This record gives sequence, C-alpha cells and structure tokens, in this order.
Amino acid sequence: MAIPIELLKFNLQERQYPYFEDNELQLLLENNENNVLKSSWKGCLLKAIADDGTNIGPIKTESNTEYWLDMAEQYKSDYERSLSGNRNNIGYKTSMRRVDGQ
Repeated sequence: MAIPIELLKFNLQERQYPYFEDNELQLLLENNENNVLKSSWKGCLLKAIADDGTNIGPIKTESNTEYWLDMAEQYKSDYERSLSGNRNNIGYKTSMRRVDGQ
C-alpha cells in the first residue's frame, strides 16, 4: 500500500500540476489528522485559490479554479462518506429505518 504522502500527491495531481513542496504536503496531512481524503479536499481548495489565469503579451493561460473546486467537492463528499462509515450512501435513499428500531 502507498504511503499517505504519495496518495496525497496522486490525488492533488502534483506530477501534472506541481504546487506544493513535500514538506508542505506533510504539513497539510498533519493539520488534517493524517487523513488523505480530508487533506486532498483542503489541498484542492488551496490550489483553487492560488490558480489564476495570466496574460503575458499574446500568451494567455486560462484559470483552472473551477476544476480544482470540483475536485475539492469530490474529495469532500468522499471524506464525509468515510466519516459515516457507510460507503454505500451514494444517491437517493429509497427506504429509511424507523427511529424506534422496529
């Protein structure tokens, strides 16, 4: 199994879109209870905040902010699902249990 920092690098696509140093990724993990999903969520938010399009003469780069926000939302829902302990709660609930347990 991969170590948490390698999973975090993969989730944040650090090979294609480098932004964080290794020590910053380690700090991100430590600040988020060493949870890769929570760290991925927060890391994507940080990338979204920092990502701006730039114009240098005739060269123009588009902002990827929306992409990182979408990725953050995905990791947020994965993290929240992991907290509930139920990995099958995707989609709509078609039935519910009674409060009194019957």
